[in-house]
Amino acid sequence: MDSNGEVVSIIRSYEDFMPYCKFQREEQYDTYQIPLHGFKIAQFNVCLNDEKETMEIEGQRPLDGTRWSRFRQEFKVPCDVYNTEDLDARFGNGVLSIRLPKKKPSNDASDSVVNKSLLLRLKTSKMAILRIAVAVVVGVAVGGYVIFKCLPSNHAIEKH
Repeated sequence: MDSNGEVVSIIRSYEDFMPYCKFQREEQYDTYQIPLHGFKIAQFNVCLNDEKETMEIEGQRPLDGTRWSRFRQEFKVPCDVYNTEDLDARFGNGVLSIRLPKKKPSNDASDSVVNKSLLLRLKTSKMAILRIAVAVVVGVAVGGYVIFKCLPSNHAIEKH
């Protein structure tokens, strides 16, 4: 309220940013390290959504007056890869560290992972072949056009 008893609304202006994220893969767990210098632990949240298999990190903090800084990042956290119940998040020295322990694969699961990996490589190979084919077709078309436009035609050649 101001001095006249009227309600004054303060409009915040936000500066959105995308914090740097370092991803470290290890044998038993993967770690995300996100520097959030200037933030306090109460100014951001880490939410895990098992249904969507995502982890969302968002936060906001005041800069000065009505200016605020905010961010939102979402990461895929496949439940068949990570043991999300044992997720460990820590915040210290301005850095948020999130450790995701990996599930120990059973024999059936490892076969499935190998099959998925092989399928992904095959799809990638098909895409690469398709891209090469398109590049060849475009190259032939451009070459034909250049030859057609740049070389003299048979009608323009004088016979002696």
